[in-house]
Amino acid sequence: MNCGQNNGEKKQITIEKPIQHFLSFSLVDNSFVEYNIDTLANFNEFLKIMDETDCTKEYALFNLETDEKIYKIQPLQFCESIFDFKLREIIYINTDSITVNYEIKYPIDSLKIVLKNHLINPNNDRNYSLSNEKKLISINVDSSKNIAETKDLLLKIIKDINELKAKKYVNFLFEKRGIFPKPIIVK
Repeated sequence: MNCGQNNGEKKQITIEKPIQHFLSFSLVDNSFVEYNIDTLANFNEFLKIMDETDCTKEYALFNLETDEKIYKIQPLQFCESIFDFKLREIIYINTDSITVNYEIKYPIDSLKIVLKNHLINPNNDRNYSLSNEKKLISINVDSSKNIAETKDLLLKIIKDINELKAKKYVNFLFEKRGIFPKPIIVK
């Protein structure tokens, strides 16, 4: 005698993945427009979306999904407002190098050390943000590279941020202009 009847149907169990947010400053009344990073062809599509998003009403939110987790990244958008920062408050990361304080260059394999100095700054190095200053990470990926390279770079950065337990300090920028020209001081 068979106690359980098997009708041949398989139940599909959906497991909800944890979500981690990386949110920049936003106005409370504004909403998010979500974009799946996998649907983008290259980094230029990030920039196009951000240029087209009317940040007086909404902000772009990029979803990056892995087998284990979903990351939602809201990059800082300028929205024609004045953006005030010091040189040391921003690091520039691309797929093969990192630039700190305009002139100090590191290979990408130094990412974890640079992020630790930038986000935590245990030695109070004046080339990096101090504890009470902004911590901005500018991402720039050559448009000739496909979206997989951008995803890999973002995942490396997120992994290192999470290992450092420094997520609360992070603001991402997606930009093509890269490093601003060094200011000229006139005496």
